[in-house]
Amino acid sequence: AGGQAAFAAPVGAALAATSLLIALRGAVRRRDRRSHTRSARTQAAAQATQVAPASALAEEWVESQVRKASAASGGRLDAALSERGLVTLRELGAPARNQEPWKYSDLKALFDDSALAPLPAPSEDILREAVAALLEETEEGQDHARLVFVDGVLSPEFSRPGRSDKALVGGALALAVTGGAEVKARIAELLGPLPEKDMFLANKNDALGCAKLAALNQSLLEDCACVLAEDAEAPDSEAITVEVAFITTGSSPSCACPRVLVQAGKNRRLRVIESHLSSNPSDVSLSNGVCRIIAAEGAAVEHDLLQQKADGSRFVESLTAEVAAGASYQLRLLQTGARAGRVNAAVALQGEGASCNVLGTLLADEEQQLDLHSLIHHSVPGGKSEQLHKNIVAGSAECIFKGSIRVDKAAQQTTSSQLCRTLLLTKKAKVKAMPSLQIQADDVTCSHGAAITELDETEVFYMRSRGLDPGAAKKLLLVAFPQDLLGDLSKVAPKVYQRAIDKLVRMAAQ
Repeated sequence: AGGQAAFAAPVGAALAATSLLIALRGAVRRRDRRSHTRSARTQAAAQATQVAPASALAEEWVESQVRKASAASGGRLDAALSERGLVTLRELGAPARNQEPWKYSDLKALFDDSALAPLPAPSEDILREAVAALLEETEEGQDHARLVFVDGVLSPEFSRPGRSDKALVGGALALAVTGGAEVKARIAELLGPLPEKDMFLANKNDALGCAKLAALNQSLLEDCACVLAEDAEAPDSEAITVEVAFITTGSSPSCACPRVLVQAGKNRRLRVIESHLSSNPSDVSLSNGVCRIIAAEGAAVEHDLLQQKADGSRFVESLTAEVAAGASYQLRLLQTGARAGRVNAAVALQGEGASCNVLGTLLADEEQQLDLHSLIHHSVPGGKSEQLHKNIVAGSAECIFKGSIRVDKAAQQTTSSQLCRTLLLTKKAKVKAMPSLQIQADDVTCSHGAAITELDETEVFYMRSRGLDPGAAKKLLLVAFPQDLLGDLSKVAPKVYQRAIDKLVRMAAQ
């Protein structure tokens, strides 16, 4: 009995100590949970505080643009379209960080005009010289059409009509005069539907964030670049090429509202080269564009969207493409300019055998934020899509890629691939890559992925072993990285291509 008592005493003490330790741990956990809850509440409150001013800033900016445009002397392309745009504008909320499409966007950089002022209007001679330096040279025998809009107004001096009798090409205002009421009604009907309001509807998590700014574009619309090609009995042997350039001077008090409308009739081949440029390197204006592409059965549309605006400017474009049976659409996106530049691209493959190819290249330096939000929607069987996207990021810049491929249950035998590759050149460079597949069909071949890396030191060493210095080796690797996406850009838009190469060379020096 004595031995049992001697043994029980230390055991009891140990149990008591263990119970005390468990109680203390429980108290610590409860304290940590309370602390974590308070911290989460504090962070949520801080985020809400940040979201509210950003949302208010965007809403205030939208309202200010409407007021400025109303006070201006310029008229509207179509009063009914503008009125509907205003009504839609009032119905929709402004972009905010608590909305999925705008979660990562720098709304202050995009919408804050408080410290910005319009530039003095340039003289005719200075503007003529600046525009001529931006536009591609006209080679002998070149007969494709060119539409040049300066601060939203079609410039006859820099435009040329082209010689094709297979398509109506021109500004909507001019075409309405030459084509009469029938053409005017056709253009108005095609311009009416707005993305994520009347078409390309999506839930709040899948939306691209087009609706509000597209409604603003509609309400302020003064003119539109139109390419309307009629049906053909047999496929075209050569593509109809149209160059469309939107140039801002930075002197307008309200935002620019570029608008592009492309309708490729049955079996037609079109090549549209759309560029956005600044005539003054001090331009800080915002361009808010909308583009609609319609490819009828058997048509083929190649579309180059080239954004090279001034470093302090801002740019947003909402692009939609509707692709019918047997038709194809290729989008090549290049963004090198603007403090904040964003493209929302939505492609709907609506007919069996429809296909699309989306190629994107973003070159971001210093404090730029360049962004591509995209959606490729397969709704019918036998569709094919390929998306290849590359970012090169230096300084403290940021690139954002959020790409969704949606395959409906009816879209059996779909083939789709998506890949985003990024080179980060500095420690402060950032990227957010979010490829996404949403598949409801079971007979598909789909893939997606993302890769983020720095320059490969092995490749740099190999270049140096062949006699190149480190700077030259880095420059060669950077220039080579996006070449598979730039394709024939050096031939169809050599000045745009050279400006991109010049930027890569500057980035290689960091």
